[in-house]
Amino acid sequence: MSDSSVTLGRRPPVSSGPQGGARGERFERTVAAAFSIRVADLLAPTRRDASAAFARQCAMYLAHVVFGQSYTEVGRRFGRDRTTAAHACRVVEERRDDPLLDALLDLLENACAAPSPPPAKGEARS
Repeated sequence: MSDSSVTLGRRPPVSSGPQGGARGERFERTVAAAFSIRVADLLAPTRRDASAAFARQCAMYLAHVVFGQSYTEVGRRFGRDRTTAAHACRVVEERRDDPLLDALLDLLENACAAPSPPPAKGEARS
């Protein structure tokens, strides 16, 4: 991690791994689109509005459940503490009793777990 990314308040790129690189960006775009928010709001260092906060909690939950990341890794990814990531997972799990939310999370789990599509002809893989 470079000092400039910390100083400017930006997160360093996601490390390679289950949520790294292009796959991490695809994950962020997918979750943000599902909740009709901007990726910047999903990754914002402040809470933002309730819809962005809940979308972020769902993204934390998916990072933990789908990618198997620890609460510490999830918290680091979203610029939060591991206890915040654990709380997010509890909140989302409790709300899965709602059939609409449960269906949305099932779709997101499948979308996030699916392999990245192959690059288009003539395009380099990132």
